[in-house]
Amino acid sequence: MKRQMVAKMLEASTRGLEAETGIPKSNLSRWVQQKDKLLSFDGNMKRFNLDGAGRPEEIPNTTTLTAFMLKLREAERAVTCTHLVNYMKRHHRQWLDKYLGEKHSGYQTLLRLLQVFCGRHGFTRQRPIKAKRL
Repeated sequence: MKRQMVAKMLEASTRGLEAETGIPKSNLSRWVQQKDKLLSFDGNMKRFNLDGAGRPEEIPNTTTLTAFMLKLREAERAVTCTHLVNYMKRHHRQWLDKYLGEKHSGYQTLLRLLQVFCGRHGFTRQRPIKAKRL
């Protein structure tokens, strides 16, 4: 859709295209600025955004942290926030000290950040349940 709109923008005005399609003028002008990237993109066309969209990760070196979490899972161990905090203490002590110092309730905020990180990367919270009786 963005490619089609960029092609139409070369022939029509932004305001005319906004009135015709209902797409805000700010979006259309941003797409024109990204014209080269949009037209040269050769990946999956079902992707909605170019690379770099979204909020940047606050945790440093997320690929190694994700690999650590996968390693725990492969060893059939539970991935807990305690494991992740210990990993951060060993490998990113300077960032951890800075993060805890900046926050009012640092440890609780860190735990919440790690829970959100786990959820975003497909690690769900597992709760113990009673065994079903047959």
